[in-house]
Amino acid sequence: MKLAILVAVAGCVDSSDPGGPWVDASTITGTFAPEFGPAPAPRAANCTLRIATWNLHTAPDPDDLVTQILASQQIASADVMFTQEIEAHPNELGSRAQRLAGGLGMTWVYAPSRVEGNGTHGIAILSRYPLDAVEIRALPFVERPISDVHRIALGADVIVGPDRIHVVDVHLDTRLSAEDRIRQMHAAVNDAGEDMIVGGDLNSQPWPWIDGVVPITSTDAAIGQTHARILDDYMSQNRFVGAVPPDTETMRIPVFSMRLDNLYARTFPIAASGVEHVDGSDHWPVWFDVTRCAN
Repeated sequence: MKLAILVAVAGCVDSSDPGGPWVDASTITGTFAPEFGPAPAPRAANCTLRIATWNLHTAPDPDDLVTQILASQQIASADVMFTQEIEAHPNELGSRAQRLAGGLGMTWVYAPSRVEGNGTHGIAILSRYPLDAVEIRALPFVERPISDVHRIALGADVIVGPDRIHVVDVHLDTRLSAEDRIRQMHAAVNDAGEDMIVGGDLNSQPWPWIDGVVPITSTDAAIGQTHARILDDYMSQNRFVGAVPPDTETMRIPVFSMRLDNLYARTFPIAASGVEHVDGSDHWPVWFDVTRCAN
């Protein structure tokens, strides 16, 4: 019933900006042109793939991130890693996605979503397998009184032996209504393919907002409005299974106990999953193992 009500309400949300279509990333030029890494070293096509996602908001040093990741067996063994809030600046020795991927022996694609200082700010996919058919999509823009920014989804095929595993990295907006959060997520997954893996920083906060400015906390109005649970309901209705449940903490700041990040798989069985408590960012990385050969 809760999801039915949510879908009904979502149909009434102002959808004047439905977002954009999927665009071949190789055709994008100028400030927001994506950056592509070289082909990775040849690798055996394993039946189990480990996927991780990590928001790097407070992690400006890729070399330190490499050290943190390599100290974690769970994250260091990831075959594919989604990152959010990663940047590129002309005064640095390569983009941060390039330096992070290089330190981990992975290829990458970095997609800028906005200008940040003298550089850009965006999301990236790192992979130990080749990436192909890379696409970028503008998510529905939600105007708010302060700090409204444009968000994107980054999709790619991961080439594992004879198979193409479609993955989508997303970074949803903050301070959204539940309806607008579903609307942004819907744009990222509704026509991206049947067999797929999607994840990122979904900003699924445990409270609703008044006009995108004031959070409603500890009141009757907040009951049943946990965005992580509502988002899981929506994804389940679309036959996705999540890595970790709604009450899992993925933000490391103690006063904010919430699951902002998650991974979802459709048609791929999940063999294991977890949250790794490593330093380097104000988020903790989420990971799961999916079984390719059983698909």
